[in-house]
Amino acid sequence: MVSSTSTKAARSVPHTIPVKIILPVLLSMFLFIATFFGYILPRMEEQLMERKREMILALSTSAMSSIQHYAKMADAGELSIKDAQAKAIAHLRDLRYGPENKDYFWVNDTYPRMIMHPYRPDLEGRDVTDETDPAGQKLFQDFLAAVKQDGAGYVTYHWQWQDDPNRIFSKISYVQEYKPWHWIIGTGVYVEDVHSQIAAITQNMTFFFLAVLIVIAFLSVYIILQSATVENRRRLVEISLKKSETRYRLLTETAREMILLLDQDLRVNYANTAFSKNCNYPFYMIHGTSILDILPQTRHQPFLRKIDYLNSDASDASILETYFITNERKELPIEATFARMESPEGLPTFLLTARDITDKKRAEEEARLRQEQLMQTSKMVALGTLVAGVAHEINNPISSVMLNFQVYERFWKAAQPVLDEHCERSGQIDIGGMNYQQLKERMPKLLQYSQEGVSRVKRIVGELKEFSRQHPADLREAVSLNQVVETSVGLLASFIKKATTNFSVEYDENLPTFPGNSQRLGQVIINLLVNACQATSSTDMPISVRTWYLEESEEIILEVQDSGIGMTPELLERIKDPFFTTKRDNNGTGLGLSISDTIIRNHRGWLNFKSEPGRGTTATVRLPRYDMNEVAGRMI
Repeated sequence: MVSSTSTKAARSVPHTIPVKIILPVLLSMFLFIATFFGYILPRMEEQLMERKREMILALSTSAMSSIQHYAKMADAGELSIKDAQAKAIAHLRDLRYGPENKDYFWVNDTYPRMIMHPYRPDLEGRDVTDETDPAGQKLFQDFLAAVKQDGAGYVTYHWQWQDDPNRIFSKISYVQEYKPWHWIIGTGVYVEDVHSQIAAITQNMTFFFLAVLIVIAFLSVYIILQSATVENRRRLVEISLKKSETRYRLLTETAREMILLLDQDLRVNYANTAFSKNCNYPFYMIHGTSILDILPQTRHQPFLRKIDYLNSDASDASILETYFITNERKELPIEATFARMESPEGLPTFLLTARDITDKKRAEEEARLRQEQLMQTSKMVALGTLVAGVAHEINNPISSVMLNFQVYERFWKAAQPVLDEHCERSGQIDIGGMNYQQLKERMPKLLQYSQEGVSRVKRIVGELKEFSRQHPADLREAVSLNQVVETSVGLLASFIKKATTNFSVEYDENLPTFPGNSQRLGQVIINLLVNACQATSSTDMPISVRTWYLEESEEIILEVQDSGIGMTPELLERIKDPFFTTKRDNNGTGLGLSISDTIIRNHRGWLNFKSEPGRGTTATVRLPRYDMNEVAGRMI
């Protein structure tokens, strides 16, 4: 019997060790080796290469400083530009560095044409546009592309080894442009240097890690033998526990509701599959965690009150609506019910059953949003109808009044000579309780002010009609934004002079045209300029207008900036809302920016504002150079 028992125990060890212990040890050793050769060595190579890049960047910056030194001497009149360039070339030609003091600098221009190469004088003065390396790469064009994009950059290619034209190796160079002279200065390192260093490190480290692995292997054998008995005992306990839990899991794991078992401290002892699927928590992650950790902070007190009712045997059968915080930190709405249980040790435990009510909440929210949308749609339909009707009714009499003012003006101009002659013959005369001289001075101003008031009413009516329109104006005109800005500034010249003595306009001379409507865009620019002028509180506050072209996105940019009173974030969010205005007392209608935003969006552009109280406002208009049909037909 003893011999048989010993044999069974001995046989149980091999079945346990390979699966539970040997495999993790072997995997650890494999990962150790793979980490060194698959991660550490490549990382070391990357770091060495990065140090090389940093070195040539620093050297290139130093060379650039030398060129800037000679350029400053030329700017100061100490040297002519030609002499300064000659000295800079001579200085760079003699610069050397590296282990053998053979690494060098070269210079070509943006044509590209080679200006100086210490080891390839045959290229100096030549057009190197089509010059290629042995792999067929047009390296000088790549240099030019790198500096055009970012002003500087790294380029990889093949080139002769220093001064030996018979040896070709891969090389990484850093090039940067000195824009005043249109020079591209470059220097580089050979990748072969890095490979040689890595090979030496690999050889040294391999012996070291082999010794380490041998030590680990001996320790692993010892750990395996010591762990065999513990592992066997753990398996027996695990089997026993699994048998005791089987019946309970059959009931809970197949349930659609989320079921959690909490101990007396409200820690999670069990969570079924439905909970894991809904909240995306693996059981090992949630086990032993307080239930309060997966409830929102604001929901703790109602939950604890529900537990207190269970402990006090008070009558509280209502369902608790609360939220679970999922593993993605989202809130999952649930309906929860509770039950008090006794553990085998006699300690109180709590059974929590929860049902996902996301669909119910979503349906309620969708119903509420639909109701709000219907109300808002009804308001906008009524508003559009009202705006169109009022604008039409006002427009006809206003047009008649404006025509009558023209008649009044012609009448006054015709009557004035007659009244002058009559006044000379009869002396001072009174007209309507006012002497003629006073009437003669005031009548032109009265007519002017009246015409301006009527024109303002007509403009407001026009804005109302524009607001109620459903179709944008024709956008097929070739628009020059500089010309539109110039015209708009001219129209507001007197208004701008009254607002500020520090007004500036900066035009991009290379601004392209784009399809649009210059009249509509002029309306936007005038609106932005008027707002900027009205925001200034003193005439010394600057207002600036600037245009430029953004090549990366092919957009034309207009910027109107003032240093006036600025706006709070709350006002900034509403300034483009229809009929919202902060100038209601000054006859503001609240339609200007709303219509301007509509015009810009009809041009497929954007109108944005940045502002801070007391620091002014910057309005930025971004307009695409091409419409969608042109973009589809262009070659990329």
